[in-house]
Amino acid sequence: MRSSPSGRDMDPPPLRFAVGLSMMLLLSSFAGLAAIRGNVSEDLSSIHISDSSARTTNLVDVPSWKVNDAWSYTGALDVRDFVTSSGVTTNVEYLSGTLTQQVSDVYTMSVDGVETLVYRVTGQGYYEAENINLDGNNGDLVVEMDTEEIIRVSDLASIEQNADFDIDFDYQIWWWTYTVHVADLSIDQTYSPPLEGHDFPISVGEEWGTDYSYTTDYSGSSDYVDIPADSSGSNSTSWEVVSQGYPGVFYSGCAQSYNITNYDDNGDEIGYRWYCPAIRGDIRSSYTNTLGIYAEHELSTYQAAGRPIQISVEMEFPLSPLDFEMSAWVNVTNSGQPSSGQVLEVRYESGGVIEDVTTAANGSAYLTFNTGDSSDDSDGTDEFGSHGLVAWIPNQKLIGASTVIIDQNVHEVDLVSRSEGVTVERTRGNRTVTLDSTIGFNAIPHDELTFSVPVLNRGILSSPATTLMVEAPDGSTSSTYIPSLGSLEEMRVDVIWAVPENHPFGDISVTFTADPDEDVSSDGNRSNNQGSFELFIGRLPTASLTIASDSLTMTEVTFNGLSSYDADGGDMTCEFTVEMLNGDNWTSIEQDCVKEYTWDDDGVFLVSLVVTDDENDKAYAESYITILNRPPEVEIGSEHDSVPVMSSITFDIEESGDLDTQNPDAPIDIEWGLPCEEGQVGERCTVTPQDEGPFTINVTVMDDDGATTQDSLTIQVTNIAPSNPHAEIWFDGNRMVPQILGDNARYEVNEGDVLIMRGFAEDSSNDLGSLEHHWAPDAEDRPELIISSVGHHSEIEHIYETSGQHLATLQVVDDDGASTETLIIQFIVNNIAPTIMPVSNPLPVAEGSVMQFSVDVSDTPNDLAGLVSCFDLDPDVNSDSQGNATDDCDVESQSLIYTWEDATTAPSSIVFHVTDDDGDTVSIVIPVQINNLPPSPVASASDYEPTQGDAIVLSANGTTDSEFDMANMVYVWDLDIETDSDGDGDPANDIDRQGRWIEVRFSQEGIRVVKMTAFDEGDGSSITLSIQVNKEPFGLSTLMADYGIYIGLVAMITVLLVVLLNRMRPPRDDEFSIVEIEPRSKGKKVSMDDAFDDPDYDPFDNEKRKIDPGGVDEEELVETPSEPPMEDVSGPMDPELSGAFEELIGESPEEPESESSESVAVSVDEALDNEDIEALFDD
Repeated sequence: MRSSPSGRDMDPPPLRFAVGLSMMLLLSSFAGLAAIRGNVSEDLSSIHISDSSARTTNLVDVPSWKVNDAWSYTGALDVRDFVTSSGVTTNVEYLSGTLTQQVSDVYTMSVDGVETLVYRVTGQGYYEAENINLDGNNGDLVVEMDTEEIIRVSDLASIEQNADFDIDFDYQIWWWTYTVHVADLSIDQTYSPPLEGHDFPISVGEEWGTDYSYTTDYSGSSDYVDIPADSSGSNSTSWEVVSQGYPGVFYSGCAQSYNITNYDDNGDEIGYRWYCPAIRGDIRSSYTNTLGIYAEHELSTYQAAGRPIQISVEMEFPLSPLDFEMSAWVNVTNSGQPSSGQVLEVRYESGGVIEDVTTAANGSAYLTFNTGDSSDDSDGTDEFGSHGLVAWIPNQKLIGASTVIIDQNVHEVDLVSRSEGVTVERTRGNRTVTLDSTIGFNAIPHDELTFSVPVLNRGILSSPATTLMVEAPDGSTSSTYIPSLGSLEEMRVDVIWAVPENHPFGDISVTFTADPDEDVSSDGNRSNNQGSFELFIGRLPTASLTIASDSLTMTEVTFNGLSSYDADGGDMTCEFTVEMLNGDNWTSIEQDCVKEYTWDDDGVFLVSLVVTDDENDKAYAESYITILNRPPEVEIGSEHDSVPVMSSITFDIEESGDLDTQNPDAPIDIEWGLPCEEGQVGERCTVTPQDEGPFTINVTVMDDDGATTQDSLTIQVTNIAPSNPHAEIWFDGNRMVPQILGDNARYEVNEGDVLIMRGFAEDSSNDLGSLEHHWAPDAEDRPELIISSVGHHSEIEHIYETSGQHLATLQVVDDDGASTETLIIQFIVNNIAPTIMPVSNPLPVAEGSVMQFSVDVSDTPNDLAGLVSCFDLDPDVNSDSQGNATDDCDVESQSLIYTWEDATTAPSSIVFHVTDDDGDTVSIVIPVQINNLPPSPVASASDYEPTQGDAIVLSANGTTDSEFDMANMVYVWDLDIETDSDGDGDPANDIDRQGRWIEVRFSQEGIRVVKMTAFDEGDGSSITLSIQVNKEPFGLSTLMADYGIYIGLVAMITVLLVVLLNRMRPPRDDEFSIVEIEPRSKGKKVSMDDAFDDPDYDPFDNEKRKIDPGGVDEEELVETPSEPPMEDVSGPMDPELSGAFEELIGESPEEPESESSESVAVSVDEALDNEDIEALFDD
């Protein structure tokens, strides 16, 4: 690890850092992917050609992308070298993050004046370096970016690159996090001609380069940096496919990927990418830009879009002379089946060919085109140019493509042993690498080398089958079969060789010849049939590190690798890595293999040596060195040699120091052995001894290396008397807070509270256990009560049974007889009102029944015996005329046994209250429910079988209820429960008559069911009677009963006419005569008083009527019923008839008063005899 200096203030990051970081991210996001190489182990074997490893390689042609194809990568940016040169004070080394790229569109645009089909690839990246120091502030550097790249479809050349960056630095001060928004930056780059990072078809050993111009536009905003000015220029770059094999990242189908290395205009490597045909893109990349930022990425996932419709382009020959008429076929399948009638646009942009074709029934469309004579934008080996033929369905944005190589020198058959295409894998131990110029083409004994030897047919026609002869480094030869190869088809043969243990040093060569016997007569160019590959066989160097086992701080330590050597000769370099004080590593390369270093603090440190020889082989050695420390010095003192116990004394550091301190401002850390008033760390310590006798204080000092030294000092501590008596009062597990604080604390408590009084006093610790505590918990009222105990503290229990003020005292005495002042504690004792226990509501009772329940009360024991408990039976009435209506003491008891005779007058609730000796009263309201009892109805009739028109009496005598209800009973009679007399639809609820006795007559024969209902304040109770009304024999009474009203009306009109005629005629004296009117017979007399007074009285029973309990004459007992019978037609004359009488005779037709003051009720038969009725009819 490398260290970096750090500053104190937060300054804006330099412009170069922000812009350089953005440029690196831009380049890395479009460069590809990188990863650490994996390991592949194989068993060692003798040199041989593996038949199973001979393989024919088809062309690796340009891929066809589709919208929504996506590649996700993880990666890191190494900015150490860049930061070192940028001037930024920071320890950041890596930014790690993720990058996702996706094909978002396919369309055409003009590129250097040529209408070109392109892909739009968008991406999102997030990179972060956590817990770094930037200009003295610790925080996180966060970079977010959105990218867009325009790529040519025919060869994946890069046309434009655009990126938007959001750069923030989040740092923390104490507990607050602040975000420094460094910059919003946009960078747009264009290239002309487009940069060909791939040259399809891809083949190991192929090289190409290009000269290009570029423009870079910047935009954005920042409060810390200036946005750079736009720039443009020209440059050159080149690429080489250096190897084929395992890319170092495992991904399905990518075991045989292609390493395409990129070089700058000086030929120095600036990066590489591993292209994997299976994912249609790069699986790994690594790039270093001119600013010194190194980026590595590796593929995490590849998500291919669905491809139910497939387009493929086949050409007659992949290799063509200039201006050659080439045949091609465009094939379209849908879900694997040929798709006919599909219209496609075919583009050969280098030759200006754009035409539409339509597939036939077999799903294929045929066309021809001229390959032209246009060179490539890049200069490649063994070719004049390579161009893509693209077919696509514009409305579906589906692509198919293939590449044709054009060259002046083309033969029918041309077998080529491609030396530049040889790849070598070296397995050493359990690590396998693909050799390249960076690693070095070298090996040592026991290495296993796998040479992948390519044979290519660079002719137009297929080559005949032949052989490949391989000459091993020891001169032995081996041959293998080469099948027929199509145009540009390549076969690779794996030659495996295990370097023998005693193989001499030096270069070795592997030579291979295609068609060694020249059996292929059609081979038009035999100059390239043979090829060779060389590498160096050497030995690993031996590293030897010489270093002392220990040394003192601030002493220069010399260590060297002079005993290291390289058995195969040549120069060596020595790289020393030294572990520093902060744990970082310091590295130095020394040509003389000698290094000096000084540690100014103690510890154990690792020193390592790496020896590298000319073949880039390395050897390692390491050793630990112990750096020793010197302990610090300290001495303490005090102005006093004794102090009273519980009094403070101060100790000082008189001398201290550390010779090898790394912190001159605070060379040592001081820690006292006891807590100090100033804190336990410092040069001064003030303490208060708690025990009598010798008192020793210790101090420990520690230097910055952890070494410690101790010193101590002892003084005498003298005795003191106890002091500061104080008390705590606890109730119900809680400490009480006094109303008044101080020496005479006052507490407010309640009668009966069980108080815990705890006493305390201060003294030296050796006296605390012998202190005597003397309590007087009720010093005024009970001075004789003294409670004593011995110990550090005391605890007593006390209950105040009476209200008012009480005083408690505490005095503490030590074993020397010295005592504290008397501590006085005041208590204000409050009376506790009695408590009524919850009462269950009494069950409802009927009127006249006994209600009985009890109420429990509680109070303090002292008050319980004097409680007065009362029931107020009528909360609405103030029965004692004192207080209010709810505090009456109608029943003094805790139990109630009481009867309410009537539900109407009974209360809905009662009040229970209890009062203690201090006059505190509590009460509760108890709901009571007294239910009404319905009456028991009784009804009877004077005659159950009357004749039509007979008067009978219906009686409710015998009905029973409470006394109150009997006095207010209402009797309702429905004289026929089958006739709805009130028209309400219910014939059984009519109120035809009211009264305890009624007299009725029934004019119609038949059975009458009469219902009597007795109503108290409730719903009432009913009883029915069945009356059999018999038909009256025919006579005047019957006639009058049936037609009486009509006969009466006719008679009345007749009388009126007679009177009128008499008035109009002159009177004659002889017409007047005295007629003696005989009094009518009276009806039966009924005594209503007797009926009321005697429930068994029957006005129609002669025997019972003769009984005169009141001594009243029978004549006085006759009483007309209070209400006329329902069917009685007698009554006052109609007002109109009365008016007519008055007009005719000048008098009202009122009857003269009866001679008797008694009311007489008679029947029609008794009021008129037969002669009267006949006279009426005669008139």
